[in-house]
Formats: sequence, C-alpha cells, structure tokens
Amino acid sequence: MTQDLPVIPDSEYSGKEPGPWNANHGNLLLCFVALIFLVGGGVLFYKQNLSFSAPRFPDSDNIDAVFDDTVGASGTAIIRILGAANDNGTMKIAIYGAESTFERPADAVFASVEPIAGGQVYIPVPLTALPEKIAIAVFHDENDDSVLNKNAIGFPSERYGFSRNVRGLMGPPTWAQTVIPRPRNDATIEIFVR
Repeated sequence: MTQDLPVIPDSEYSGKEPGPWNANHGNLLLCFVALIFLVGGGVLFYKQNLSFSAPRFPDSDNIDAVFDDTVGASGTAIIRILGAANDNGTMKIAIYGAESTFERPADAVFASVEPIAGGQVYIPVPLTALPEKIAIAVFHDENDDSVLNKNAIGFPSERYGFSRNVRGLMGPPTWAQTVIPRPRNDATIEIFVR
C-alpha cells in the first residue's frame, strides 16, 4: 500500500495575504483608463472652448460695400458660397488682405452681408479692393445675430467656411492655410460652408 505524501504549499503564497495588485488589479486598471479619459477630455475641452477663438465677422452696421462706375472698368470677381443649411438669415463674408489683420473684421479689406437663395450666395467683389494675397472667411448666420454660435460643447452650430475650403483641427485655420492669390477678372471662387 502506498502512503499519500502530504501536499506542500507553494512557499511564495503560504501564509501571505495577496498584495494590492493581485487583489485589485481590475480596479486599478479601470482607474488608470478613467484617468487617461479625463486627461484627454480635459485637453480637448481646453482646445475647443478656452483656446478656440471663433471667427469674427463685421455686423451689418459696419459694412459699407459701395460699387461705383470705376469698379466695372477694373473688373470684378465672383465669390460663390455653397452649402447653406437653408435660406434663413444671411451669409456674412469678410476678406482679409494681411496675416496681421486676419480674423479682425474691422480691418477686413472687403465685407458684406448677403441674403441666401436656394442655399447659395453670389457676391461680386471689385478687384480694386483686393490686395495681391487674400483670405476669405464666411459663415451662415441663421439667426442674424452677427455671431458664429456654438453648441454646448463649444463646436460651431452654424455653418462656416474659409478660402481653399480648409478646416482647422483645433479651432479656425491660419492665414497660411487660407491665403489665395487675388483672383482674375470674372473669376469665380467657390467656398463651401459646413
């Protein structure tokens, strides 16, 4: 007859309580993931709400777009804006002529407020008003409050667009991203608002 040998417990675990990692590793991993989520959410919130400066456009009281007979002799370009959500409100446009004045409506070389028809706007711009390089910013002001409205998390709730149809990753695009050469006579520049 064989005699059963006594089972000797593993010396690493004998008489010891499990450490915090062995006892709570699931909770610690969950806390680590939650911490990463909170830090990432905080960075995104900061970038979208606290460091984002919305494009500023002139209000209708400050716009003086007067065409005289000399404009026809020097030529005009057409800016065609597409993608308006509806025909409510107006389309605000500002054309800037230098990086130092970009997104400062008071310093725009050309500004206009136009009605929307069929989700589109056509704006004739006198070429004499434009410098060699320009950047265009537009937005669909659906409620006519002259402000690019934002939703609860800080994203624009009204459609907007820039020349070259660029979008900024964290806020509005820069002058370098939107700058284009002055258009030629009878040229059409298309900008999509989204």
